Amino acid sequence: MIQKLAKFISVVFHPLIMPTYGVLLLFNFVDAYFVYTINEAARTFILSIVFLNTFLLPVGLILYLLRTKRITDIQVTNREERWLPIILTTLFYVTTYYLLDEFGMNRIVMLMLGAAILSIIAAFFINLVWKISMHMVGLGGLAGVFYGMAQVLNVPVVLVLLLLILVSGIVGYARLTLKQHTLNQLLAGAVLGFIVSYLVFEFGVA
Repeated sequence: MIQKLAKFISVVFHPLIMPTYGVLLLFNFVDAYFVYTINEAARTFILSIVFLNTFLLPVGLILYLLRTKRITDIQVTNREERWLPIILTTLFYVTTYYLLDEFGMNRIVMLMLGAAILSIIAAFFINLVWKISMHMVGLGGLAGVFYGMAQVLNVPVVLVLLLLILVSGIVGYARLTLKQHTLNQLLAGAVLGFIVSYLVFEFGVA
């Protein structure tokens, strides 16, 4: 039962869905800021593009790699198999970034995507020699973005940060239960995602 629950949690908070969750959090928990900068139609467009390009298409690619035996499982738990999915996923993220940039999208959304891209690239190089938790990179990245917003724009995001801390604890426990990562790998992922995202936001807004 615990194993099944841990697997469910790992899927629900898969790294690829993090940008979509991030956009949803931005539009629903920081509404006082975005209501004056992005209309409802633009929000729907942004969310649709992010969901399609950073989740649906990469998941389709992973399923293809699984079917062609390029990877052994959908979670890509084997470190040696991660390089190709990470590279291809990064290309999807970069495409999304430039697509939204062409439409002159909100700076905050662009910084979030930029932070995600840089975090993935950093995790890619680390993964070449050591397995790092991509789940925690994603969650730490979201925490870094919202903390950066609080520091730079003075936006109240305490509830979001508390929610992310809670989810990070649950996901971390699930990954440990499944024996997919060590505690150090989880912490390293969270710290990497947080620092990269915070710095991108700090210097990007400035």
